[in-house]
Amino acid sequence: MRNLQVVLGRDLSERFRDAWIGAIPALVTCLFMDFFAGAFLGRFFEKIMLSYPIIFVILPGLMGLRGNIFGAMASRFTTMLHLGEMTPHLKDKNVVKNIFLSILLSLLPVLILWFVGVLKVQETTSGIVVLLIVVTSTIFVSLIMGYATAAATVIPFKKGIDPDTVAAPLVTSAGDLVTMPFLVLFILLYEELPLIFDSLVIVGIVFLIFMLFVLKLEKEEKRMVREILGVIGSLALLSSVSGGLLEAYSEVIYASVIFSVMYPAILGTAGNYGSIIGAKTSTKLHLGEIEGLFNKDSLLDIFVYFITSFFIAFLMNLVGILVVRLSLGKDVGLVFPFIALYPLLVLINMFIGYFLAISFDKLGLDPDNATVPTITTLADIFSTLFTVGVAHLIV
Repeated sequence: MRNLQVVLGRDLSERFRDAWIGAIPALVTCLFMDFFAGAFLGRFFEKIMLSYPIIFVILPGLMGLRGNIFGAMASRFTTMLHLGEMTPHLKDKNVVKNIFLSILLSLLPVLILWFVGVLKVQETTSGIVVLLIVVTSTIFVSLIMGYATAAATVIPFKKGIDPDTVAAPLVTSAGDLVTMPFLVLFILLYEELPLIFDSLVIVGIVFLIFMLFVLKLEKEEKRMVREILGVIGSLALLSSVSGGLLEAYSEVIYASVIFSVMYPAILGTAGNYGSIIGAKTSTKLHLGEIEGLFNKDSLLDIFVYFITSFFIAFLMNLVGILVVRLSLGKDVGLVFPFIALYPLLVLINMFIGYFLAISFDKLGLDPDNATVPTITTLADIFSTLFTVGVAHLIV
């Protein structure tokens, strides 16, 4: 019994060390990336709420599903690297082809979310403008995200760090990082520099048509595209729930002040925790390390990351206070209900990520393609409900 306790203690100690060396730096980096997006959201929250409300319906899905698509790409890359099917170089043919595929895949949820937004808000004229904004920004952002995803996977692998603990959270947060600034950029271009806006729209559409002509898919890649399209299309409809909640309760979030800035960080980090567990579980499944419903290694990972989430919650609140003061010029304080309840949100997302990977594997779906998109979309819904609930407590 004592030997078991010693072994378990050593195992937990090693896991905590790995988490603090590998995952926590990535999560903290993601946190600051999310707050960069949060600063833009807080600064332009009122403009979007009054002039472009459809964007609020689209925004959670746009951030989440963009991260999901490239998170799934990162998960595929890590599996290929572990299995020796891909060389750790950014010029590998798998990298280039997957980037082009992900750009095309990114446009499907945009169109679905835009259609849902138009139906909900019922503003056709501003809806056309929003469509041009989100489609064009998606094309340019996807190029950036594609190579960022490859770098976030290949570089850690070459340095001997498990990319599953780094790539998924970095990529999903990078989606938040670039989405909000690019949306604001294209809104401002439309309002202030319409000629440049129109030129970028044309360039984006021409580039998209060019890709459709040059991209040649093999049989396995076509199967993968169909699989991801099915998942992403379903998740786009599901993520409209988050957008509908954000649009409906935008005044509550805006009145709370701090959550108008923290919103991307809450969604991003909660999804990141679920993505880490989902990606690690997916890799274990591919390597044949999980046979039953419960796996001791995965449960220990969940426990370790749950403990770290208390630190992330406190840090998130502190950074939120600083960003509000710098970007909005307002004074806010610690939100203790948020700090106490956020780890519970994380714990739920991690267990869902774990069981989703196992479920998809048993259903015959590749967990690399389905787990990260699904858990981050569900995390967006839970996180939006969580944000609205805590905002109600302090308004």
